[in-house]
Amino acid sequence: MTRPDYLPTSTVSVNLHVYETTPVQTVAYPNEDRVTVAASGSGGSVTLYLNRPDIARLRRVLEQAEHELTERQRASEVRSIRGPAA
Repeated sequence: MTRPDYLPTSTVSVNLHVYETTPVQTVAYPNEDRVTVAASGSGGSVTLYLNRPDIARLRRVLEQAEHELTERQRASEVRSIRGPAA
């Protein structure tokens, strides 16, 4: 699905904290090759509208974020071992 030129590139800014108790639901629209991913809670809800390429893009971004977090945690552990008090 291509964004029509008359629409802005983004429509809103939202912050979402996802916890283990946050309900996350998906709905597939196979004829349109897209899904919605909704996260909801007591403070409101957020729904992502994703076509297949954007699903893959979001997956890559999340995988990279997880990799970066792991690498930074490892680097912190190494520095604490090598510190002057070690």
